[in-house]
Amino acid sequence: MNRLWTKNFTILTLGSFVSALGNSAAAIAFGILIFQKTGSPFTLAIYTVLNIIPRVLVGFLAGPFVDRHSRRKMIYILDFMSTLFFFVVSLILFTGFFNVIIFTGIAMVFGIMDTIYQLAFMSLFPEVIEKGQHMRAYSLSSLIWPISAAIMAPIAAHMIENYVFGVAILMAFNSLTFFIAAVIETRIKVDEVLNTKETSGLKFIHDLKEGFHYYKAEKGILGIGILFAAFSFVYATHDLLRMPYFITSSTFTLQDFSFLISASSVGRIIGGLIHYAFHYPPHKRYQIAITVYITVELLGATMLYMPYVLMIIVSFTVGLLSVTSYNIRMSATQVYIPNHMRGRVNASQNLLWNLGAILGALMMGAIAEFSHLDYRLIMLLAAGISLSAIFLIPIRMKDDFKKIYNADI
Repeated sequence: MNRLWTKNFTILTLGSFVSALGNSAAAIAFGILIFQKTGSPFTLAIYTVLNIIPRVLVGFLAGPFVDRHSRRKMIYILDFMSTLFFFVVSLILFTGFFNVIIFTGIAMVFGIMDTIYQLAFMSLFPEVIEKGQHMRAYSLSSLIWPISAAIMAPIAAHMIENYVFGVAILMAFNSLTFFIAAVIETRIKVDEVLNTKETSGLKFIHDLKEGFHYYKAEKGILGIGILFAAFSFVYATHDLLRMPYFITSSTFTLQDFSFLISASSVGRIIGGLIHYAFHYPPHKRYQIAITVYITVELLGATMLYMPYVLMIIVSFTVGLLSVTSYNIRMSATQVYIPNHMRGRVNASQNLLWNLGAILGALMMGAIAEFSHLDYRLIMLLAAGISLSAIFLIPIRMKDDFKKIYNADI
């Protein structure tokens, strides 16, 4: 039987986890810093959108490049660049300087680097997994971010609330984690399957056209992209408004918000461990996914109306269920998509998801800023988008989704 914990898989997973520790702290810190300095949900929305836009453009353009060049080298080179980047950011913060435009620009630059990194990682990851181990591998992959968030969210909240240079210290820590990850990742050795097809004319245009033709033939993959664009619309709304809801509340604190993140992360960790130990029957995966989609959207939309103890329980449950959705989708699609097409298709999927996130952040941020509606009500209204999408796409396109989700991998 093939092993999961090969040298390459271990190195790539370990390197990603180390960098995710710093990254999760930095992601929380940046958003809190912007809102604390401005007090404006719409400014936070603009910051979020301007962070996403470079990801949309670069991701779309980088897909063909990722398919033709070593993903392994991209991963560790970008981590070395991130080391220097966050070291400089920490030095700036230690001076006490803050300007919302400059820090938005900093976030945009990192968004560009992170987009290329994620494309390279998603495209390389299936190539370091032995045959028959994909479900277990993606179960472990799904643990990386939640474990990091569970550890770092309370620490980040404590640092920001109790230390003048708390955000600067978190950025310095992020720089260190990227350096450690980069050093580890240089040891990956793998024969990559790249796009080596010769073309007449511009390779970039040819590669893009080939990617679009793939979508025409694979309606299920396109449907997944559109569905998760709708989910991204709602998730962007939640990410935008939950933190301000806790900060502006007379009842809750920033530390309460961090515990909510940790509860979700612990749920994801346990869900990932369940997936690692047990396999869902292939013929049931589509039905499980649909049930999870509906449940997660309903619970996520109503969570903040509950007493705090129930919020924690629901956040844990949403995390537990979300990792089920992630594992089914990622393991199925990444095996289904041909190796030489993976960069372009993943880039197109990211484009759709980022467009959904941009619309969600802008529309719901503007509503929060200018309507003075309760943040909880805005999140509840946003859920109508995702719930409608579930019925219009995967349920209506059942056969196309089953072909992908129910494949025996």
